[in-house]
Amino acid sequence: MNSGSLQEEILALWGSSLTRDFGVLHVTAVGRTPDGGLAVLRIGPGSPPSATDFFALSVARARADAIITTGSILRSESEVDHDPGPELRAWRRKVLGKETPPKVVILTRGKDLPLEHPALKSPNVIIATDRSRAGDIEPLLHQRGIEVLSLTEASLRCLCTELRERGMGTVCVETGPSTSTSLYSEPMLVDELMLSIFEEETLSETQVAGRFLDEAVLEQRFGAPSHEVRRSEKSGSWRFLRFVAANAAETLATTRDEEF
Repeated sequence: MNSGSLQEEILALWGSSLTRDFGVLHVTAVGRTPDGGLAVLRIGPGSPPSATDFFALSVARARADAIITTGSILRSESEVDHDPGPELRAWRRKVLGKETPPKVVILTRGKDLPLEHPALKSPNVIIATDRSRAGDIEPLLHQRGIEVLSLTEASLRCLCTELRERGMGTVCVETGPSTSTSLYSEPMLVDELMLSIFEEETLSETQVAGRFLDEAVLEQRFGAPSHEVRRSEKSGSWRFLRFVAANAAETLATTRDEEF
């Protein structure tokens, strides 16, 4: 995909050039439960694949100044890689003007951290944990050249606030549902949601990683989606939605000529 067609696909999916920083960005894929609610798809061969959803995740990573994951995800996904690929790396540099890769920030309570995971061999990784644990793991990680970020508590809300205060314009959240949904409590910390919904059939228990907020609740938090697209893929019917919080929407409105 050349740069022109890449930008056209971004505009088609989200109705925006996505060239601005809006704060905390959550990207996730969900499906329907038997009661009509939404649940996060469990990563694995049993979940419905979507090339467009993978593209959405890659675009979110390319936009980010920091990508948050967890020690739990590293333990369960031994080969997880946050590289968006060469085309989106080029888009990041040329269109977004971001010359350096995003920081990969691993939120952990310090227990059973998989030190041999490939993600921990990157020079851009940060380990975030609470102050009571930071002192125990900091000497070991400093020997590996890994920064340790000491938090008042090892929570996603605390980490997002800290990263934003450090000047991270876009913080991409890639955590499990029980962790990420904490950001939707009041006061909500999610500024933007890139949501992929598998609509073909209801999910089985083995395909569910955890419950997500229902669409009615999302619209209470954000208002109506700023953009929505339906796509038919090999696995079936999908919807791709972008929600922008009111405070971020005000910024978006003032830069609409650049965004659309």
